[in-house]
Amino acid sequence: MSTLKIGFLGTGWIATTYAKALAAIPGVQITALCNRHLEKAQRFNADHAGGKANCYDNFNQMLQREPLDALWICMPPGAHNGEAEAAARRGIHLMLEKPIALSIERAESIRAAVREGSVKVQIGHHMRHTAPSIKLKQMLADGSAGLPVFMQGRFFTNALFPTWWRDPNMGGGQLVEQSIHLYDLARHFFGEPESASGYAANRVHQRFADYRVDDVSASSIRFKSGAIANLCAANVWEPKSGSVEFVVMCEKVLAKFSSPDSAEFVYHNGIKSEEVDRDKVEVRREQISGGSPYVELCRNFIDGIRRDTPIRSGIDDGAESLRLVLGIADSSRRGGEVVRF
Repeated sequence: MSTLKIGFLGTGWIATTYAKALAAIPGVQITALCNRHLEKAQRFNADHAGGKANCYDNFNQMLQREPLDALWICMPPGAHNGEAEAAARRGIHLMLEKPIALSIERAESIRAAVREGSVKVQIGHHMRHTAPSIKLKQMLADGSAGLPVFMQGRFFTNALFPTWWRDPNMGGGQLVEQSIHLYDLARHFFGEPESASGYAANRVHQRFADYRVDDVSASSIRFKSGAIANLCAANVWEPKSGSVEFVVMCEKVLAKFSSPDSAEFVYHNGIKSEEVDRDKVEVRREQISGGSPYVELCRNFIDGIRRDTPIRSGIDDGAESLRLVLGIADSSRRGGEVVRF
């Protein structure tokens, strides 16, 4: 098994998270790094690549010089300017941090280049790669969960986040950049949306001049499968804390996620309360948790490259989950008007 040569475009916090995950996977080596601030790439090299990677402050130069097998693109969505397309057309497999863009036009440009280059793509929707998410998806696929019915979820934080995150032209706001994780999971479990409506606003961060994105949002979505979701996000949670919780209700099982990687599965087989004996509750409970979703994401991607196995979140998921959150944002601008997909 030959060693896969990996490059990074962007060497910030999320790149560090992926580099640590890759350290747990044999047969890969970080060989090239690019950051417009060269010293940041060099520091990342020392900390996470054993000082063995070549460092660049010019992406095109790195692309021309380095024989990469895969490229991790870890930039703010508004910073993309054709880098993913250029790499894909050179046959380099891509790990794209979400959201992949801030417009459908840019997302479609990336999707076209990926198809032209026939490369594998993994999107950084890491919540798909947790143990309970994998289990629930399998149950929906094999029918043991019964019909998908309803999802309710919340993504609550309390932080100013980096400067780029607060800029609608670079980060897109909490709805688009952050709570897209929940919207992507809803698509993962329920399929493609049919229609949606939502609201988003900046309620309490106006005193920060550069905070020009939403700090609260809520939406309702109907999927083509018939399932419904109600999702919300807010950046006004308890200080120094956060909460990502959701429930997924299916005909035969209830999955109660206390966090993305920990859930209680309640198996009730569709039995109604009136059908249960007074002295016997006919349900079974199972706690599912464990493992690093980032390690699993990287392993899933590497296996897809090496063995052509299915990748859990491909380029279509990157584009269509973006389309969903942009549709909710558009609905908000239109006063909650229903948008159709």
